[in-house]
Amino acid sequence: MNIWTNCALAIALAATSSSVFAQTESSPSFDFISGGSLKADYVDESLDGFTASFSQTFAESWFLTADYTKVSSDYNFVQSTDVIYVEKSDISRIYGNVGYKFYNEGNTTAYVSGGLAWIEIVVRNTSFPDISADDSGWNLKVGVRHRFVDAFEVDASIRHYDIGNLDSQEISLSGRYFVTSNISVGLGYSIVSSEEDHSFITASYHW
Repeated sequence: MNIWTNCALAIALAATSSSVFAQTESSPSFDFISGGSLKADYVDESLDGFTASFSQTFAESWFLTADYTKVSSDYNFVQSTDVIYVEKSDISRIYGNVGYKFYNEGNTTAYVSGGLAWIEIVVRNTSFPDISADDSGWNLKVGVRHRFVDAFEVDASIRHYDIGNLDSQEISLSGRYFVTSNISVGLGYSIVSSEEDHSFITASYHW
């Protein structure tokens, strides 16, 4: 089975197995703003950064989302003249989507969204001009979100993105604990590509 089949089965299992848990009066949250710390692991290094997200329902079954991530790294180079050059690189991503809740019953919502995708890489050097490159494309995401109890919510999703010569799938699993009805803290993990994965900690405000 290919990666799409595996992920579709995982999402379907997450949705169907939720019925064994006690029902809750709260439905999954699609109206929030969040931010947090992000760690990106690559084949030979790890970068630190931050993540920010916004989601807003604008009709009973429709919603808008915007997701932003940025990671950075610093390098020191010593030349034969004993001059130290400091180089910093930044990698930024933005996804902007329109979504539709095609299944929305009780404490479980299955959804699909699609829209724009953008990535930028900037390299800064203390001795040379900045070097930057960016590209844009599209993305399509499908997922399921479930409230196991009033205070705990889980989201599983897969996103296909096509940006320039980047063409891959991002698989994500995250959970939120609601401290109050309006404030939550969360943990998440994403496999962004075969050479990159993210882990993140967030805090969110819901309305």
